[in-house]
Amino acid sequence: MNNQDSHPKLNRRLVLRGAGGLMLGLPLLEGFMPREAAAQSAVRSPFVLFVVSDNGVVQAGVTLGGAPEAERFWPTATGTLTKESMLADKATRSTGELADYAEKLLIVKGVNLPYGSNGCSHSAADAQILTAASITPGSTNCLSTRESIDTAIAKAKNPPGRDPLVLHAGMFSPGGTGFDIPGYVSYVAAKQPRVYIDSPYKAYQAITGVVGNGTMGSTAENEAEARRAARSKSINDLLRPQIKDLLTRPELSKSDVERLNQHFTAIRDIEVKMSTTTFKVPDADIAAMKQMDSKPYDQSNREAAIRLHMELMAFAVAADYSRVAVLKIGDRIDDHQYTINGQTFKFHDASHRTMNKAEDLHHAVDRLIFGHYKYLLDTLSAYTTPTGSLLDQGVTIWANQCATGAHSFSNVPWILAGSANGFFKQGRFVTVGTGQMPGGKQDGVGGDGSVSGVNKMLNTVLTAAGVTGANGAPTDNFGDPTLPKGIFSELKA
Repeated sequence: MNNQDSHPKLNRRLVLRGAGGLMLGLPLLEGFMPREAAAQSAVRSPFVLFVVSDNGVVQAGVTLGGAPEAERFWPTATGTLTKESMLADKATRSTGELADYAEKLLIVKGVNLPYGSNGCSHSAADAQILTAASITPGSTNCLSTRESIDTAIAKAKNPPGRDPLVLHAGMFSPGGTGFDIPGYVSYVAAKQPRVYIDSPYKAYQAITGVVGNGTMGSTAENEAEARRAARSKSINDLLRPQIKDLLTRPELSKSDVERLNQHFTAIRDIEVKMSTTTFKVPDADIAAMKQMDSKPYDQSNREAAIRLHMELMAFAVAADYSRVAVLKIGDRIDDHQYTINGQTFKFHDASHRTMNKAEDLHHAVDRLIFGHYKYLLDTLSAYTTPTGSLLDQGVTIWANQCATGAHSFSNVPWILAGSANGFFKQGRFVTVGTGQMPGGKQDGVGGDGSVSGVNKMLNTVLTAAGVTGANGAPTDNFGDPTLPKGIFSELKA
């Protein structure tokens, strides 16, 4: 048997497998890519990451109290974005926080939710932002009548049966009552919100297969594997023989080896960060692990949890665990308590301008949120692939559930980073078209019914992700069938 034959063949979804069903995806390696140039470009379809925030942003408009406010969000001019122009805006516009990525950004103004609130406006916005669907009435919890975009991408691009990775950094667990609910943006099907993964450790387990990857057996087997993992310092240690064998494979280039070492270092870094928060995994006791793991809602760890979730999103697409992931920051509302400039306040209260300097405080939170979003872009940029940084292999989207703290559903902000393998324009601030939309519903605070509805944005993202219609035509009909069809062609490169 020659050296080449001594190594098992790796398929296109590169994974390492260990005892008990442990499964760890690997980064894209040029040594295992098809040789044909056309095939190389199709090795992995573009990934899509969504980060959805709450409470709107400080942009020009009218507050709940009726007072007009100045523009403090959008760049000062449409057209080309440069680092210099965004830095010039930074003193007055929160989007200036993203100046380092100006040439990678596509900032989109004019996207509107098609249906107004028929109950809680925050819940109504959540139910539409990734579904573009009509919603059920609900004084505290409106529901979407259709699946969300992450479900559609996962069905088309994930391994069979693999759900999208859907994460949550907030205060409330699934099953809450009244106003104390997570606020659902991901839907399996009509009126069926997907249960978030609140704990970063549970998300890590899902990605690495520590307690089941959809194919493992009984609960007892899952717990036994969790105990084995808990006794180990790292997944890297559990897979040490397979890693050693992989690194000696003759197909690997020097760049491949560097990429693998980067991947394994990222795993170790994530694990170390989890061990320094309430998500620490005890060394032996599964009961203690569960007890510690039940504290993802501890608000003293929220900022750390957001960034851990973002690292896991990047890790998930780097390892090809899922081609789509969602992170919801906040709940139905974001009532996280901040202290800024010596003033302690709840974010939702500031968004409704119920306190002194509320507009300034909300604007400061917008900047903090963009600090997290930039961290995600930094993390993706740090991963290298045979064709450039991971950031450029997909599109990483930040959006808000609504436009302003006054519950406006018009001009809901969307920011896209990365071209999705050349599909999207970059370095641009674009305003999409307006006009009346059949089915739009006015309620005084949103649902203005314009043709720049969020369904067209979702159609565009689906097409970029390779989820197309018959004969490869662009997806043009996601969401409610009464809404105008089409994509935002002005966003294409």
